[in-house]
Amino acid sequence: MNKLNLAMSVKTLLISAAIGLCSLPSQLSAVEKQAVEQSDSEPMALRLIMQDLELNMQRIASAIIREDLATVAEIAPLVADHDEPPMTEKMRILSFMGSDAGAFKSLDGVTHDTAMMLKKVAEKNDGDAVIKTYADLLQSCVACHQKFKQPFVDHFYR
Repeated sequence: MNKLNLAMSVKTLLISAAIGLCSLPSQLSAVEKQAVEQSDSEPMALRLIMQDLELNMQRIASAIIREDLATVAEIAPLVADHDEPPMTEKMRILSFMGSDAGAFKSLDGVTHDTAMMLKKVAEKNDGDAVIKTYADLLQSCVACHQKFKQPFVDHFYR
C-alpha cells in the first residue's frame, strides 16, 4: 500500500468510524437511556453484550488508525464470538422476534463471518483489506441495528 492510498483509506475509515461509531451509537444510546429511565425492568444481558461489541469495534478502529494490525487480529474474534444471553433471555428474545428470528440469526452470522475475515486479513498484514473488511463489519452491525434495535427497545424497555 503506498502512502497516498493509505492516507485515502485512513480518511475513509475515519469517516466511516465517525458515522458508525460516534454518531449512530450515541444517538442509539440516547434512545436506550430514555427507554431504561422509563422502564422498571433490569437491563438485559444482551445490552451488556452490545456494549462490549461497541467497545471492541472502537478498539479495532483505533488499532487500524495506528496501523496495529496485530491488535486488530487479536480483537476481531471477540466480535465474532461474542457472549450470548442466558437461555431464558434468549428464548424471550426469539419469542418476541417470531418469524424475524431467522433474519436476526442470519445478520449475526454475517457479523461473525466478517469479523473472522477481519482477523484473517489482519494476520496477513493487508491494510487495504483490513479497512474494507472493517467497513463491511460496521455495515453488518448497522444493518442489524436498523432492523431490530428500536422494536427491541420498544418491546423490552418501555
